[in-house]
Amino acid sequence: MPNRPDTAEAPTAAPLTNLTRSGGEMFAWSDRPGRESPLLDHLIVELGGPGRSVLVAGPHPAGLVAALAAGGAEVTWALRSGTDAEAAARAHPTITVRSGAFGKIDLTSGYDLVVAVDGLQRLNSAEGDQLSADDLLRRLAGAVRPDGTLVLMHDNQLGAHHTVRLDPGARFRDDAAWSAATADPASRAQLTSRLAGCGLTAATTYAAFPEPAAPAVLVGGETLGDVASPLRPWLGTVLAQAYTTAFRGRPVLADPRELVSRALRAGAEDTVAGGWLVIASAPGAAGLPRARPDVLAADVNGVYAIGADGPVTLSPAASPREVEGLRRVRVVRPVAGYRLEARLLELCAAADVRGLRQEITGYESWLGTGPISGPEALADLSDIAVTGDGPTVLSARWEPATALPAQIVLVRALWQFAVRLTTGGRPHPWPITASAADLAAILVGMAGRSLADEELRAAVDLQVTIDGAEFGLDRAGRQAHRLALRSVQPGSAPIDVAGYHQLAEALWRQRYQASHLLAMMEWTERIIQSRDAQLSRMDWELQLLRRGWGGRGLMLAKRAYKMVRK
Repeated sequence: MPNRPDTAEAPTAAPLTNLTRSGGEMFAWSDRPGRESPLLDHLIVELGGPGRSVLVAGPHPAGLVAALAAGGAEVTWALRSGTDAEAAARAHPTITVRSGAFGKIDLTSGYDLVVAVDGLQRLNSAEGDQLSADDLLRRLAGAVRPDGTLVLMHDNQLGAHHTVRLDPGARFRDDAAWSAATADPASRAQLTSRLAGCGLTAATTYAAFPEPAAPAVLVGGETLGDVASPLRPWLGTVLAQAYTTAFRGRPVLADPRELVSRALRAGAEDTVAGGWLVIASAPGAAGLPRARPDVLAADVNGVYAIGADGPVTLSPAASPREVEGLRRVRVVRPVAGYRLEARLLELCAAADVRGLRQEITGYESWLGTGPISGPEALADLSDIAVTGDGPTVLSARWEPATALPAQIVLVRALWQFAVRLTTGGRPHPWPITASAADLAAILVGMAGRSLADEELRAAVDLQVTIDGAEFGLDRAGRQAHRLALRSVQPGSAPIDVAGYHQLAEALWRQRYQASHLLAMMEWTERIIQSRDAQLSRMDWELQLLRRGWGGRGLMLAKRAYKMVRK
């Protein structure tokens, strides 16, 4: 974004001895800093260390650079913006800042670690030669000394975050608007192949979700594309949560969770990933650790890895452990089975009421009748897998500090499923329902329970508390969220990620219902008119009969009969 330098304080400012100008700086421009990513920070800081020389290429979060310097590394930061470089030099006096076009920056000394997780797009300067993607890769690879490592994040132009993007005019606001993306590596295989041509070996590669700027899940190794992996149901849950957090309240063409879910079933998640993270090493880097977990993830609990022995915490979160009666907890159980929500959706589409009753009854029996504590109390139906031994929690991030009544837990889970059925336009056996609350009452009745209004309000309030802790909603945001949840009815758009496709579907449902109501009103009016005409005709015939002698005789006989009975 354009930014005019403040020249009023220039004569009195102290000289910046840690700033080197290489030429080609953009003095009237300031790049938007990258978003904080605990997952990337952990990986990069782990590769750094005391005495290691590190080159940070491009705009990155200042916290990452400060963490590298605090770990004892000798950090050099290359920026194309002159104003950004001056600000960075003042804020971090212990690091070396080099400003200018990336093609003019001196990189001959070599570095133990080269970090470019912001990608290639913002390395070129408008004031210098526009290097191609291959030239930029060669420059980065040339800066890696023997036994050194390159950490590169590359944007996937076919990723779900681009496919569902609905942001008119974004091209004119993009920091890399003048950079052509057609020559960039278009797949993970192309990226590793071009790095190999530059003399680097891709020791570890990951598919990053949901976006390359701030990934929450990294999938690599044998797990990537393996539809038979026991991690598959858990991946569906954790990726859905990651995309919900990333795209909540953002305009999109369609819900990205459906696209990623279909890709997971097809083993094509690498194709729709937000980007690819590559950890490549130069020849002679045999001493660096190469074996890394197949799956890395970050959530409200911190950064953790999924290995053969289960989850391993790598970096705990610094946020409070308890938030408004909820306690942070991490549950990761990769088991062989099917997700309960997916099974219920299939049964609803097939109008299999008997199968729905069996699944819901099994879930109700698993919950039990007593107060429920632990992650089972707050787990969604999408977080629950059904195995041969019964239901189990696949993934959980919260548990109640105090036990909750089993009725409220059951009502919240089934009501939330009813909301997803209603707002998603999913087919189900009860299409003529006034609201999600009515549909929830039917589902609760399948479990042999009744649903009271106060129980539904308590379930909605519990959901608002969970979403408030998950997404950091303030008081006004929680009240608006509560009102939106209570008013869900056929024709309502999704509450969390409202894509244009879902909005168009909701508009179609509203028009369909309006036309259906109008047709019912016309039919009712015709029936009323027909009955009025029949009643008028019968009344006319009755009055006609009463005027004649025969009618009068019948009336006298009727009165006499009544008197005799009395």
